[in-house]
Amino acid sequence: MHQQKPVKGGVREQSWPSTLMGLGLFVAVVSFFTVASWTLIRPSTLLRVLLVLCFIGNLMPYARSGFRLGMERLEWFLFNLLAAGPLLTSLLLWLNFLGHGPATYSDHRVDHVEGGRTRYVYFFVDGHLDELVLARSRYRDRHDQVGHTIRISQADGLLGVPVIVRWEAVLSGQ
Repeated sequence: MHQQKPVKGGVREQSWPSTLMGLGLFVAVVSFFTVASWTLIRPSTLLRVLLVLCFIGNLMPYARSGFRLGMERLEWFLFNLLAAGPLLTSLLLWLNFLGHGPATYSDHRVDHVEGGRTRYVYFFVDGHLDELVLARSRYRDRHDQVGHTIRISQADGLLGVPVIVRWEAVLSGQ
């Protein structure tokens, strides 16, 4: 049978955009369970940053961006949503954490702990980090119980957002 030749100047079949989309989702999940909980930022603010970075690429003219990269319009939209936004958000979180300044520590007495088998949320007597649930969450039991003291080392991140550098139980008499 005779087949028509492909039209010149169209989009190309390629696999790198979908590979980056999968990588973007994976990196975002890993960053959410690690560096996002170490960064002292409200979850609503973090979500806004993610959404802005997911949709900012779609504001660029398609002919000069997505088409030149060989993507169809839907593929360009999904690339920004699933690759560019999550990867850029994760990159900013990691840069902020890894480039932090000198740390200062403070001690906080545990009022109570809520949680199940894998995730524990700590509540402190002095109300420290009350508005930041992710920062008070731990994903394994460190045998910190009510009445014990937790030493939290904080520092200003590279981008100005404070981060938790270290979280440790303080034994009595230290």
